[in-house]
Amino acid sequence: MTQVQMGHDRHNNMTLSEALSESAKAVPRRTCISFEGEKLSYARIDAMVSQASGGLQGLGLNVRDRAAILMDNCPGYMVSYFAILRAGGIVVPLNTFLVADEIAYILGDAGCGLLIFTSRFRQVVREIEKKFPGIKAVMFDDIPRTEAVPYAGSPDDTAALLYTSGTTGFPKGAVITHLNLLSNVEACVKVMRFTRKDRVLLFLPMFHAFSFTVCVLLPIYAGARIVLLGSVKPFSRVLKSLVKDRITLFVAVPTVYNLLARKKIPLFLKHVLKLVLKIRACVSGASALPGDTIRAFEKLFNIPLLEGYGLTEASPVVAVNPLSGTRKPGSVGPPVPGVEAALIKDNGEKTASGGPGELIVRGPNVMKGYFNKDDETKQVLRDGWLHTGDMAKIDGDGYIYIVDRKKDIIIVDGMNIYPGEVENSVLKHPAVEECAMVGMPHGKGAELAQLFLKKKEGAVLEEKELRDYLKKRIAQFKIPRRFVFIDEFPKTATGKIKKYELKKCGR
Repeated sequence: MTQVQMGHDRHNNMTLSEALSESAKAVPRRTCISFEGEKLSYARIDAMVSQASGGLQGLGLNVRDRAAILMDNCPGYMVSYFAILRAGGIVVPLNTFLVADEIAYILGDAGCGLLIFTSRFRQVVREIEKKFPGIKAVMFDDIPRTEAVPYAGSPDDTAALLYTSGTTGFPKGAVITHLNLLSNVEACVKVMRFTRKDRVLLFLPMFHAFSFTVCVLLPIYAGARIVLLGSVKPFSRVLKSLVKDRITLFVAVPTVYNLLARKKIPLFLKHVLKLVLKIRACVSGASALPGDTIRAFEKLFNIPLLEGYGLTEASPVVAVNPLSGTRKPGSVGPPVPGVEAALIKDNGEKTASGGPGELIVRGPNVMKGYFNKDDETKQVLRDGWLHTGDMAKIDGDGYIYIVDRKKDIIIVDGMNIYPGEVENSVLKHPAVEECAMVGMPHGKGAELAQLFLKKKEGAVLEEKELRDYLKKRIAQFKIPRRFVFIDEFPKTATGKIKKYELKKCGR
């Protein structure tokens, strides 16, 4: 029987570590991870997790201790993640694009005592140790291997702190439980009709909530295969893997689908692809997917492309167009099983359909709150509902249409950029008096980060100097693509910068 059994709600009485062990018992010899020509079975991965978990306990990792992971995609990332959980710890995945200052802030905020990393990050770890001397940093290969004393945890225990920046510019850790993640995985299994026979290609970074839930936890829960690539580059490797590894579920961000939809493929090759590709569905997440990209992609490859919607605070999948049934262009689909969605009008009235209004959701996938941030938690979690900050419409069939973002978030290539964080860094430059960053339309549904700034009187500042200044303080992907120097900002009566007017100026 290859279909995953769903009827008894496994997430109600199981942790993520137990989910891995259960799959290892059910299909011990089946390949769990395929990486650079090596195949690692479920039994081997489960044993590696137990041995690394024992080593982490020997290094002093106790129940509810926070341990961070700083690695590129590799089997060691997954082993570290589950080893921390098996010891009863809490995982803090780190964005590998962040600089030392940004990582040190997260480690301090989370109260991390342990950092697991790989050799590529040796230099940045040295910088982190100077800024956060309390951290114990250990390379994955140096973790002692010894049998663990597994922690008999509860589904309600915290599994991970997933850091997401806020409009204030300071990252917040979303407290995500085992139940949050496993309930979201079970919902995805139902919507995507996922089975043990599926093969998922994973090339998106594992620190991203979307890729980890859909490309790691989903196949591990089902006992399916993960075909792991170190990164998206070179992209030719991704294309080769689709054929060679007989991938059945392809998960990517809109940038990738935009690229594939524009490819000029000869007619004979299209017929060949239809014969050799085993992909039964493609899934897009992390940012909005233009309707014409969906139509062009499906016409070219004859494979359904499912657009979904989610956010870190919801573990992260909230809605997705169904594989079987109606798929509506421009919609992110109905909520996944177990999740409810509604709209809040300007007057505070809640409605199940209509709009536009602020989208609110509730379900077993919604986080406990933000770590050690009660005020911020109260702002977004009210009466059991998560206030997403996204403006949406909901039609009579329950399909959600995202129409705008209430937050100032800018999404570039699937990565979230929070203007407040960038603006705070820019304002620390002695020559800058005021600044504001906005997202400008850039091609098919894409955005480009543009910074407007006013220099202090008599100050001299060139764009190159500011770029070099920011490179040391924020991740490369957060640095604005364009800088525009202006004399005065348009402001409201209360002195707030009118960002919507800046968008008009920047076109």
